[in-house]
Amino acid sequence: MSDSETKICQNCKKDFTIEPDDFAFYEKIKVPPPTFCPDCRLQRRMAFRNELVLHRKKSAATEKEIISIFRSDSPMKVYEHEEFFSDRWDPLAYGQDYDFSRPFFRQLQELMLQTPTLALFDSKSTNSSYCNMTVEQKNCYLVSAAWTNEDCMYMNRVDGNKNSLDLYICGRNQFCYENVYCEDSYRLFYSHTCKDCNDSYFLYDCRGCSNCFSCAGLRNKNYNIFNKPYTKEEYFKKIKEFDMGDWNVVQDMKQRVAELSLSVPHRYAQIFKSTHAVGDHIHNVKNAYHCFDFLSGAENVKYSHWSSGEFKDSYDTGPGTGGNSELLYESVSIGVQSARCMFNFVVWYSHDVQYSINCHSSNNLFGCVSLRNKSYCIFNKQYSKEEYETLVPKIIEHMNSMPYVDAKGRVYKYGEFLPIEISPIPYNDTVAQDYMPLTKEEADVQGHSWGKTQSRNYKITKRAADSPVKISDAPDNITQETIGCMHEGKCQDGCATAFRITPDELKFYKNLQIPLPRLCFACRHKERLKQRNPMTLWHRKCMKEGCSNEFETSYAPDRPEIVYCEQCYQQEVA
Repeated sequence: MSDSETKICQNCKKDFTIEPDDFAFYEKIKVPPPTFCPDCRLQRRMAFRNELVLHRKKSAATEKEIISIFRSDSPMKVYEHEEFFSDRWDPLAYGQDYDFSRPFFRQLQELMLQTPTLALFDSKSTNSSYCNMTVEQKNCYLVSAAWTNEDCMYMNRVDGNKNSLDLYICGRNQFCYENVYCEDSYRLFYSHTCKDCNDSYFLYDCRGCSNCFSCAGLRNKNYNIFNKPYTKEEYFKKIKEFDMGDWNVVQDMKQRVAELSLSVPHRYAQIFKSTHAVGDHIHNVKNAYHCFDFLSGAENVKYSHWSSGEFKDSYDTGPGTGGNSELLYESVSIGVQSARCMFNFVVWYSHDVQYSINCHSSNNLFGCVSLRNKSYCIFNKQYSKEEYETLVPKIIEHMNSMPYVDAKGRVYKYGEFLPIEISPIPYNDTVAQDYMPLTKEEADVQGHSWGKTQSRNYKITKRAADSPVKISDAPDNITQETIGCMHEGKCQDGCATAFRITPDELKFYKNLQIPLPRLCFACRHKERLKQRNPMTLWHRKCMKEGCSNEFETSYAPDRPEIVYCEQCYQQEVA
């Protein structure tokens, strides 16, 4: 087995280390070691994925204006879901011979721009509008990066939720609202990092709690307010003092629970039912390093981000790794019953696929775009098994002898993910801007494209400040209003400047006594995003007096939270 080796990232020029286990994995899947560091690899993948920013664009099939993740001026050709998966067109018609006189990635970019692709990426969903990067949704609206949710709206990175709104990285909840990192809960509102909680408001790091209000760090408690226990009768009498249908009350309580959360110890990392795991917010994993946001299990994985299904023996996956998959590498929006897939963007239900884009239920593809149910294809051209197995090694050799060199001098040989500069999505439309934000000037320096600010020109009929303070005062015809976002487009959150309340949404608010929102969906999403820690790890010591334990944590040293090691946290909180 190879020894550890320190390399210099050809993007950020910082040192990074390749460990013996890493070399063993690369040898197993027959790829060379990376030349980008883990953070730059993640940024490069994220720069290809747009989860939330939607545009109007004409269908290449019908000329009808449709909703797409690609801008109206993008050269990408898009089809609606029904058209894309129909028999009315053949993606093999765009096939081309491999040209050994030009770099591989230049040819792949041309094929990507010529071949129609999905306007929104979705699989097996029903009655779900404006949903993207989703699988098996039912009756959902503006839900993204999601799997098997039902009757939900305005959510991102969620799995198995029902009858809920405005959730971020949440799984298996019902009748919940405005939660971050919450699971297996019922009628839980405005909460963060909670599990198995019911009929509660404004909780932080609580588990197994019912009928609790503005509490932090509780376990298996009932009838608590500000971490103080009450009798059942006292609790319900006291709780009437707080009108949860009043917008001003909700804002005040959000601030108070944020202050309360700083008074209790914070677990160094949210890692549950796992062994040999380093990262944050991961569940049921074994041998996982530098991984974040796994709602389900994984085994033998490294440098991976956002997964909603079990997978194993994989490196550098995500954001967006589906379930029941293995041997995945350097891919984004990958998996869903897939194996041996590398350097891909949106490849589902497939195996033995490399350097392909938006391919489904296929196998043995190399450099293909928008294929379904196909085998042994290169650049969308059909080959026999023998021809395919002969040509692919020659292409790999050519990728090494004539690499793609981008405008910043970065060299892309076989083994690198798609070059940053061929991403069809501007950096400020991608999830990279959510998790690794840049200014336009910084993006230019790094070689990312940048989309122009688009004028909205909505005819606002009601200012946010003029919306009813109490949900009980909201008239049914509020659904006819165009409400101005409270940020008025002056924030850095991709503000849509205006929004509308749908009839189903209004019904949800009234049934659960939730005041109307005053921010557009984009700004609400960014407010939730600000509640998470970065996908960066710092080496720190436990803050419990007398404890010498050390750990890797996503809490930076200058943060105000009290951060404990697992042992001290369990003794004092759990």
